[in-house]
Amino acid sequence: MPQLLPGAVFFGILAVVAVIVLRARAAKPRLSVFRLALIGVAAAYVIPPSLAFLMGQWAAVSWLPGPPTVTGDQVFIAALVSVFALALQQPGKPPSVPLWAGILIGVAVAAFLPPLLDLATGRYQNASLRADVTHCTRGMTGQVQPREVSNLCDFDIVVGLCMPGEVNPTPCAQAFTIPPGESAVFDPGDARLSSVPGNPNGLTVVACRPPDRPSRWGNVTGRGYRGVCLPPG
Repeated sequence: MPQLLPGAVFFGILAVVAVIVLRARAAKPRLSVFRLALIGVAAAYVIPPSLAFLMGQWAAVSWLPGPPTVTGDQVFIAALVSVFALALQQPGKPPSVPLWAGILIGVAVAAFLPPLLDLATGRYQNASLRADVTHCTRGMTGQVQPREVSNLCDFDIVVGLCMPGEVNPTPCAQAFTIPPGESAVFDPGDARLSSVPGNPNGLTVVACRPPDRPSRWGNVTGRGYRGVCLPPG
């Protein structure tokens, strides 16, 4: 059985919800639980690799601009708003919102809500953050005091070491762009990696894909920090 890609479960659930809403809008009978489950499983295995393939083909065309950066939170917001808009329907009457309008509303909200939140609060929100590329590094994870970090991927990465006191929206002061196969040396001083419960206020490391900027954010528990990638400033 092929391995599920990140986001597969979300797309499976989204496909099931979309089928239920669209059939209700068309006044068609509900599908059985078994058929809905089959649709969800198929969507989980088909949609993520299809999107990855399309993005790869887009990036391979030299005369096109780079593919847009879309976060998981933005996809969730777009799906939630679109489903809610399309579900607005009074009994016995035609749907209140056309299909194209519901999709457009979701995309617009997902595109404009994160920067509006950032403008209002002065801090980057979860929906604004970019995916990290920590998997591209050697010497960063599992180290109490990371010092030498290597780039294992075939593209440039920027690695940041955030010291105590450096928190979103401030990028890590120690940040180096590392080409493929190269390394960079950091100076953690006496600080040790942030960990709970022993050392919640320690340093944090994270790798991002330029032009994203490494930073860190407090955990939802209020103790410790996690590395994050801020959008270009």
